[in-house]
Amino acid sequence: MTGPGLCPQLNSPIINLKKMKKTFAVLAFGLFVTGSAMAQQAPQQERKHRTEQHDGNSKRSRLSPEARATRQTEKMSKELGLNKSQTRKLQALNLEKAQQREAMRAQYKSRGERPAKNERQEIKAAHEKWNAELKDILTKKQYAQYQEQREEMRAQHKQRRDGVRSRGDRQRQRS
Repeated sequence: MTGPGLCPQLNSPIINLKKMKKTFAVLAFGLFVTGSAMAQQAPQQERKHRTEQHDGNSKRSRLSPEARATRQTEKMSKELGLNKSQTRKLQALNLEKAQQREAMRAQYKSRGERPAKNERQEIKAAHEKWNAELKDILTKKQYAQYQEQREEMRAQHKQRRDGVRSRGDRQRQRS
């Protein structure tokens, strides 16, 4: 004697709702666990060492000396507010510097080693010569502004460099 009227609890809408909630909760939990497991197994990207990332072929090194000189001249002209005559003289100076640096770079690259101490002195002397000629092109106010910008850049570079070192020190301490 089994009929719809004999067992009223089985046909109750409340019991069906409870079963649906349980089923939904179990399915949601299963999806959550599956998703978490999949996320753990995702392949990690291999990090390259900084020197391997650019292989010496950064955008700056691929630019021609002319393009490098033009870029530097435009930047300095904009930042220092140079007139046309100053910009023309600075372009010539920067072009000479860029060509000289390219020649030195090719010389060192062909040997496959870093510049020797006397060659570093040559580089430093060339930069001092460029700086003296730049001082002749710029007004005192512009040159002071240029020096201030250089000091700011040096401070930022030092701060970044020290930050990288401190992170590296922390990583070595963990190992």
